Amino acid sequence: NVGILEDQLSHFCNICGANEVVLFEKATFLVIANKSKLADTGHYDSHRFERISNLVKQFKLSCSKSLSQFQGMEVRNNQFSSFIDAFTGNTYIMVIHTGEGAKMPTSLIQLNIAAAKKHFETFIPQA
Repeated sequence: NVGILEDQLSHFCNICGANEVVLFEKATFLVIANKSKLADTGHYDSHRFERISNLVKQFKLSCSKSLSQFQGMEVRNNQFSSFIDAFTGNTYIMVIHTGEGAKMPTSLIQLNIAAAKKHFETFIPQA
């Protein structure tokens, strides 16, 4: 049902004004589905999801060594914001904003994610 997920991610991307939304599997942090508002523009790094996955897995490992549990993370500057948060029971979601959208408050991004969780749980089978 990746096609259905991508269609729903496209709607979510438009509703929350994100440039890109990526769904990761919780345990392995591998990409399940992603959708971008921009047509395939040929990102400069074709391995970017693999790199993100490896970075987050290393960060999660560091958290567990300090007896902390990874919930999510945010990376932000003037031109870009990326927000990763627990989504459904077995997924994480990454929401990316660029340009003026990068100034969107974290609380609004969290509200959009919280509002979409129940809807997406109908498309993502629970383990």
